[in-house]
Amino acid sequence: MKTKIFLLLSLLFIVSSCDEDDTQGLIIDPDDVIIDENIIVVDEGADSGNPKIFISPNEVIVKYDPGVSQDSVRQDFPLLNYQKCDCGDTNIELWVFDPGIDELEIEGVVQRLSRRSGTRGERSFDIQLTPVGPFPQPGQDVLADTVGLVGPASSLSVNIAVIDTGLDFKRYLNTESPEKFLFPSGYYSYCYDTGTGWNFTADNNGDGIREGDPYFVDDNGHGTYVTKIMTDELDKKGVDYQILPLKVFDANGRGSYWDVLCSLAYIKDINHFRKVIDIVNASFGGGLPREFFDKPKAGETENIFSGMLEALNDQGTLVITSAGNEGEDNDTGTEGDFLSSFEAPNIISVGGYKYDTVNPSARPITLHDFSNYGSKGSVDIALAFNNYEIIYDTSDSLRKQRVTLHGTSYAAAALSGKVGTLIDSLGSRPIEDLKNSIFSLTEHAPQLNGKIVDGRALIREE
Repeated sequence: MKTKIFLLLSLLFIVSSCDEDDTQGLIIDPDDVIIDENIIVVDEGADSGNPKIFISPNEVIVKYDPGVSQDSVRQDFPLLNYQKCDCGDTNIELWVFDPGIDELEIEGVVQRLSRRSGTRGERSFDIQLTPVGPFPQPGQDVLADTVGLVGPASSLSVNIAVIDTGLDFKRYLNTESPEKFLFPSGYYSYCYDTGTGWNFTADNNGDGIREGDPYFVDDNGHGTYVTKIMTDELDKKGVDYQILPLKVFDANGRGSYWDVLCSLAYIKDINHFRKVIDIVNASFGGGLPREFFDKPKAGETENIFSGMLEALNDQGTLVITSAGNEGEDNDTGTEGDFLSSFEAPNIISVGGYKYDTVNPSARPITLHDFSNYGSKGSVDIALAFNNYEIIYDTSDSLRKQRVTLHGTSYAAAALSGKVGTLIDSLGSRPIEDLKNSIFSLTEHAPQLNGKIVDGRALIREE
C-alpha cells in the first residue's frame, strides 16, 4: 500500500510539472486513490458447521381454506395469542402456545389441524444465517434517506425482491451519482405505510409479536452484500432495475419460517396490482425433515409454503435460492433443504463450482467442496462458489470497503443479477421459457454429472 501511494504521489508531482497540454487525456482510476482500506473476507463454507434450522417449541403456522370460520377453529385449541401476516394473505396465522407446552401436545395440534377439513398446521422454525463478521455501518434515517433512492413506478424496469437482512442503502447514497434504484412498493401496495421495503423482524413494543416497520436498515451485512453483487451485474449491463429489500433476518442473522412466508405474501399482494416482481432472491436455507417437502396425503391440504410458491408461479415470479454450504446431497437422507428441496416450477437452486482465480478458463469444472448438491432436482445450476469481490463507497472519498465473498448465497445473487439482464434483453416471458433461456447459457461440465441437474454450469464472465 505504501508503495502504491508513493507511486501515485510521484505521478501527481510529474503531472503538475508538465505543461497543461501534456496532461490532457490523463485518467487516474478512482479506485487507486485510496489511502485507507477496510478489507473483509466472508467464507460461508468455512463457517457453515453450525445448525441452520431450529424447530420452534411453541409456535404453529395455520392455513385456512377460504370460507372457514377462523374464530371457531381457534376456540378448539389452547393458544396464548395469534398473529396474521400484515398483508397479502389473511388466511395464514402464527399461533403461539405456552412455552412450556409438551412436545407431544404441540405435535398433536399440528396433526389435528391437518386432519381437520379446511385447515392445515405446520411447525414453525427459526433460520440462522452464516455469520458475515464485522459490518461497519453509518447511521441512517430510513424514512428520510430512502426518498432520494426510490424510483418511479415503471413498466420497463426489472424488479427484484431480496429476502434477507435488509439493505445498507447509505453506501449507495455515497456514490457520485446515486441512482433511484429502490422499488416503489407504496405505489403497488397499501399494506404498509412506507415507500419501499419492509422489516418483518421488528417487535416495537416487546410483546413478542413481530408487527414490522419500514426501518429495513441492514445491521448484519448479508443482505447488503447479496444486493451489491446483483446491482454490480445489472449496472455493468446497463439494465433499468429496481430492488425491493425485505428484512426477515435480524442483526444476528436470525429469522423465521413465518417471516419468510409473510414476505412472500407481501410480494404476492404487490403482484395482484399486476405482475411486477420478476425475481425473488432467497440466499438462505437449512435442513428440515424430508416429510416437510412431501406431497399432501389424501384428505390433507397442501404444504403452506408450496401453496405460496404456486401462487407466485401463477403470477410469473421466479424464485432463486442457494443450495447450501455443507457439502451435502440435498436429494437424499432424512433431511431436505429449505428451500431447494421443494418441487416447484418457479424455483432455481444454485450450487457452486470451484473458481480458479489464477486460470479462470481452466477445465474441468468441478463442484466446490463446501457446496451442497442434488442432481435429482434439488440443485439446478452451478455458478462460481468463491471470489465474489465488491467495492463499497463510504462517506470518506479516500476510503473504500472491499469485500471478498465465498458461498452459494453469493452464487445465487450472481444468478439473480444475470437473470435480470436476460429479462431486460428478452422481455417478460413465462417461467418455463425463462428457465430454458437461462439453462441455454450454461456449459455441460462432466464432473458435475450426479451433482447438479444435467451437469449445468454457468461460467463466470471475465
